[in-house]
Amino acid sequence: MEDNITNVLNAYNIDPLKINKVTSQLYYIKDHHREYALKRSSLTEEMVKHWEAIYRYSNSKNIDAVLPVYLTKEGNLYYRREQTIFYLSPWINDTNKKMDSKWVSDFYETLAKLHWNTKRTHKIDIETISNQFVSFQNYCREMRKQLLTFIHQFEKKQYMSPFELLVCTHFRDIDQAFIEVDKRVHRFINVFEEEKLTWSSSLCHYRLDYSHIKQTYFINWESARYDHPVMDLILFFQNEIGRFNPSTNLYIDSFSSYTDTNELTLSELQYFSIYLLSPTNYIQIIYEYVRGVQNKSEIQHIKSIQHEFRKIIFGIKWSAFIEKEYETLDLDDLEV
Repeated sequence: MEDNITNVLNAYNIDPLKINKVTSQLYYIKDHHREYALKRSSLTEEMVKHWEAIYRYSNSKNIDAVLPVYLTKEGNLYYRREQTIFYLSPWINDTNKKMDSKWVSDFYETLAKLHWNTKRTHKIDIETISNQFVSFQNYCREMRKQLLTFIHQFEKKQYMSPFELLVCTHFRDIDQAFIEVDKRVHRFINVFEEEKLTWSSSLCHYRLDYSHIKQTYFINWESARYDHPVMDLILFFQNEIGRFNPSTNLYIDSFSSYTDTNELTLSELQYFSIYLLSPTNYIQIIYEYVRGVQNKSEIQHIKSIQHEFRKIIFGIKWSAFIEKEYETLDLDDLEV
């Protein structure tokens, strides 16, 4: 395997002193001058052209958040060996990073600059968007009824399983999430139709999590695309909040570090909240349990639903934060 990696490095005119396999897809490389990260990518032939376009675009716009890649001797952004596409970037050592208020603020600022500097606007059909969210609202109302059916079903048992008992203890919070979703969809439709704004899209990483943030850079742009900027925030939270993390309130407390650079409209904040509150995945896990999905144990079901529960609890906190900071009427603004 090391011989194959040496052959790949030869395409970059690198004579390695050290090759360390970090993961199945990542290698640490050191030569006489620099340290490198060699990535065995998951890019397909269809994906690589889009990935290459993202890098050329970010280079033309001097986007600091995108970690640059080295060119091969042939001047290419990647090297293809058999059916695998490799690319090489600087090795960023950030082993001492700590998720504190400064880290969260820096992350928000970097992401906001990326979204602001690549923002595009376009017109959309307001009626189509409104209809989609009304459909989602109706779907959530049906799911709320289904959750109540599950609860009654579980409580009829003389001895509930640990999973069933957990769902029953979650019920009050999940039911609150359904109420919040319904409220947020209603407000989104009203505000969106009043604002009549064009829809925004920005360059989004689309796989952001803690491991993909190295100092002031975001790494692994293989899934990047143009979408509404809040999608990066939503996906980041969904990746991070499900894990046990006592510092999640930092994401709420430091959010102004993002909006100071890339301000979000009230309809965008509603849109953001709806995604964070959505109990769809939570209900799906209960469905899987009730139907007796064979490839999951009781422990796996419990872990999955606990992850989703943490996300929903965060969504409820986020919704309260939005209401307090962005929707509360400032009495000083009222005319006496």
